[in-house]
Amino acid sequence: MADDFLHRLNLSPMKHHSQSVYAISLLGLILVFAAACSGKNGSNLPRPLSYEMKSIDKVYQNGEEDGKNETYCKVNYPVFSDSDHAEAINRYLLGWIADSTALSSVPGDSVSITIEELADNFFAEYETVRKEFPVSWPYQFELTGSVLLNRSGLLTVDLSYYAFTGGAHGNSYTEYFVFDTMTGKRLGLNDVFEDGFEERLNKLIDSRYRKMKGLSLKDRLDGEKGMLFENYIHFNNNIALTGRGVSFFYNNYEIAPYAVGPTKIDLPYSELKVILRPKFRGL
Repeated sequence: MADDFLHRLNLSPMKHHSQSVYAISLLGLILVFAAACSGKNGSNLPRPLSYEMKSIDKVYQNGEEDGKNETYCKVNYPVFSDSDHAEAINRYLLGWIADSTALSSVPGDSVSITIEELADNFFAEYETVRKEFPVSWPYQFELTGSVLLNRSGLLTVDLSYYAFTGGAHGNSYTEYFVFDTMTGKRLGLNDVFEDGFEERLNKLIDSRYRKMKGLSLKDRLDGEKGMLFENYIHFNNNIALTGRGVSFFYNNYEIAPYAVGPTKIDLPYSELKVILRPKFRGL
């Protein structure tokens, strides 16, 4: 290979020894540089995580359900791989599903339980209630997970569920999860924003909510048009990093009556750059 390289440079390795040594050294530098570039663009940067959606769809069978009002447990959520910390992320998400108040309490370690076992526990609780009370309504639980962001070093997951176990209506709930895939750590507000971010972030959220509702700066947020419990809206801990910006999700009853429904505030990165930590400003 070296002789061929020398030939292309019109050098004779037999007659021009010093030139051939120089050419070989140059070739070596080229190869080393190419390898370095390959490593920089490949192995040294974390790749987006691979994942597949895992699903279960269980329906309670007692010979009485008519389909429309059947008792069921349906779960569809992402399972990640191809990372040293993928399993830690999977355990975190499964633990949250197991500990969610929508499903019956789990004895022992909630992280080690399977979704199938959670569904069986859900049906067992339903059977217990049916024996003790004249229950005419079904138990229903449906959870859907989705990946909102999956870039080098960052992952955002949305877990949303609907549950009905009696009462006037069911309940829905959404939680966002932002992970550093290099460590498996779930990130919070203080990881994403610079110190002292609070006042600026609250102003941005207030401004976006007023724009969503067509409110002026003089309109009250707890008025007929604002529909909130209080005359203010502040950030919460339910944040998602997406391809476009940072989202804040407020669940039912959190800041407004059930009839208003949940509230989602989307802020573009361009508005947040001043208070974002440097590593998140390039998203």
